[in-house]
Amino acid sequence: MRSTYDVIVIGGGHAGAEAAWAAANVLEAQNNGGEVLLVTMDPLKTGAMSCNPCIGGLAKGQCVREVDALGGLMGLAADATGIQFRMLNSSKGPAVHGPRCQSDKYAYAREVRRLLATRENLTHEQGLVEDFIVEDGPNGRHCVGIVALVPPEGDPREGRRSMGANCCAGPCAPARFVPASVPLSEAWERKQIRAKAVVLTTGTFMRAVMHTGPAQTKGGRVDEGTADGISGALTRLGFDLHRLKTGTPPRLAAETVDLTVLEPQFGDAVPQPFSEMTLRATFPKMPQIQCHETHTDEPLHELIRANLDQAPMYNGQIAGSGPRYCPSFEDKVVRFADKHSHHVYLEPESLESNEIYCNGISTSLPQSIQEQMIRSLPGCENAKVLRWGYAVEYDAVRGHQLDATGMSKVLPGLFTAGQLNGTSGYEEAAAQGLVAGLNAARFLMGKPLVRLGREQAYIGVMMDDLVTKVPVEPYRLFTSRAEWRLHLRSDNADERLTPLGREWGLVCDQRWRIFNEKREAKAQLRELFKTIKLEVLTEAGEKKRVSLSSWATRADVSLADMVARVHEAVPDERSPLRRPEVVSAVWSENLYSGYLARQDAEVARLRALEHTELPAGMDYQAIPGLRIEAQLRLAKFRPATLGQAGRLEGVNPTDVMVMGVWLNKLARGGAP
Repeated sequence: MRSTYDVIVIGGGHAGAEAAWAAANVLEAQNNGGEVLLVTMDPLKTGAMSCNPCIGGLAKGQCVREVDALGGLMGLAADATGIQFRMLNSSKGPAVHGPRCQSDKYAYAREVRRLLATRENLTHEQGLVEDFIVEDGPNGRHCVGIVALVPPEGDPREGRRSMGANCCAGPCAPARFVPASVPLSEAWERKQIRAKAVVLTTGTFMRAVMHTGPAQTKGGRVDEGTADGISGALTRLGFDLHRLKTGTPPRLAAETVDLTVLEPQFGDAVPQPFSEMTLRATFPKMPQIQCHETHTDEPLHELIRANLDQAPMYNGQIAGSGPRYCPSFEDKVVRFADKHSHHVYLEPESLESNEIYCNGISTSLPQSIQEQMIRSLPGCENAKVLRWGYAVEYDAVRGHQLDATGMSKVLPGLFTAGQLNGTSGYEEAAAQGLVAGLNAARFLMGKPLVRLGREQAYIGVMMDDLVTKVPVEPYRLFTSRAEWRLHLRSDNADERLTPLGREWGLVCDQRWRIFNEKREAKAQLRELFKTIKLEVLTEAGEKKRVSLSSWATRADVSLADMVARVHEAVPDERSPLRRPEVVSAVWSENLYSGYLARQDAEVARLRALEHTELPAGMDYQAIPGLRIEAQLRLAKFRPATLGQAGRLEGVNPTDVMVMGVWLNKLARGGAP
């Protein structure tokens, strides 16, 4: 392992993988290039799907499409390894359609590692990070590297060095790295590794403790360790940490579940890929499977209520806050006491194993209670449990110390992403990782850091929420969080973001060519929609000729209707105008045309406010007319823009107006 890199990424989860990929791509796009180090406790676990091997869903699917539009990894890996694809909310409008896939968890992790290995300027190493190197500069202290324990040169345990380009073309050799479960030898070297920017993506591993009933084990994932040193290092640097909790359900042996008595859950007959780079002619790439649905009942709920004193979340054993919108089964029974049954979805985790994920009964109850829980589910009376459910309690960074660029306000040069920032979900982690990796590369190149606005992307909504709303429980994306969700559809993510990704160095030549071909096809189809005329009946029963674009706004017109009309008008089967994703995007635009026009005007009005930057050292007490409560909130959170300031609790529209007047006065040189 070298002693100097341009960017160091700590952690190989979904945030770390995207951060390393984004930084490597941006640096590669520069003429002088740059080197990225991805360091993690067990590189063979990079890309691992710790919980449900599922990608996407409501809002989350839009987020994956946005990551893909910006040149990210997740959509590519999901398309290559998906074993069931479904479009959620397909009966509703396209603004809330949520692409989702069940992935083969082992194939997914291999694909992520394979993709990472294609970047020659990205080195993937094993190590346990303990501390950060901090130096004083002209503008104060900043992060310039890490201190890590690494296997020494010549370690007899073969292959702890960086992954070569051919690694993971097939199954990874288990001896390639020292497993994280092997205790770190005293002979391992404590090494200083310097960099111009560091991205921290430790997930649930900071001072992590796993709970199953009263039993507690250190670690952020089964059979893996914990990163205690980083928590201490962050605290010494002045970061404010808090405890959060997440959990996972039991896994069952497929051959011991009677699936014949359960309702099957099918994927889409014509699945849609996440990535614009995926060739539809060869998609899907893996065999497609069924999931199955079972359910809980009132006797089981009574069992849970009778044993809440053994649940770590209820007996005081866990102090951290859990995710409100993905609760443990104990939480469901308590919070929804009027419900006598809950759905449980049995989802295969891989084509290579017999593991079934029990979606809907995440729990940390003792094994004896979990066994009774499983036995009570229809079809699972004789099921064998391969792994018991457990909760993980871990340290996270409070959001007021973060910026929407991914860089911390406490220590410039240190970027953070993923569950470390208080989020839940692979998709949220990947999106943050991309933003952090992009801006880490821009930071070292001396370029302005970039933020995505709430009107531009779900990624922008999330990043803004994290730094202005400061969640006290694991944050999850929802369509309801986005004010401009009619604009933020899954079918137009590329049009919204790929030009930005190209400008920032994230988008490769091949992706740019595919984007421009699709953009040209959409432009041609828009014109065709205007020229094609149809004869329709008005409400008064009169015949009237209207354009296809007008007809598309009718509530009774479906995407299938539009596809049929386009095929009639464009008989050439090879024409890009007939591509389903092209027709869908243009149909959506027409369907929402009236609403979009009104939202465009509102977005334009707010954009100036949203992107008016606030000076980093602004003295809020010096602003006449600014309320004391607002002064205190603004001084604590240090919002980057006037728009962010207006979304802080305790800051009202009058306060924003006062700050706007003050900024104008500053710009004219009329205030100190």
